[in-house]
Amino acid sequence: MASYPLGYKIIAKPSNSLSPKGFVWLFTSIVLIVMIVAIGVSQIGAWFVLPFAGLEVLAFAAAFYQVHVHYNDYESISLEGDSVVIEKHAHKSTEKITFQRYWVKVTLRDMLDGTVGLFIGSHGKQVEFGKRFMDDMQRIELAKQLKVQLAKFE
Repeated sequence: MASYPLGYKIIAKPSNSLSPKGFVWLFTSIVLIVMIVAIGVSQIGAWFVLPFAGLEVLAFAAAFYQVHVHYNDYESISLEGDSVVIEKHAHKSTEKITFQRYWVKVTLRDMLDGTVGLFIGSHGKQVEFGKRFMDDMQRIELAKQLKVQLAKFE
């Protein structure tokens, strides 16, 4: 029986450069600016600007809601003993796929949209990893790292 290192885990997350508190400040600032301009323009007789300003604020609210909902999304790969565990968390759904470490193959493929896809799988089942949170160079580098980690204990 082979011994496996503990604690090898890769987590791919979006780059959330703005905190939830920052989102509130940004949204409040946008609403204030839009409403000040809309009220100012309506005061000089262009009152029909107000409904469009309201629609603009609703569009911003919908966009900010989508960003907030997916703020904690992630994908992870864990090498746990003789298993390779892939987790994908998006909003309210979590998918967990487990492969036997010995049989796992890591492949890179050119996709139709011109990007490079990283696939992990065995026995005819494959999972794409890093599509949403990584660029091509990061996927290529991760594929190299995973191949090294998987080859260490064959």
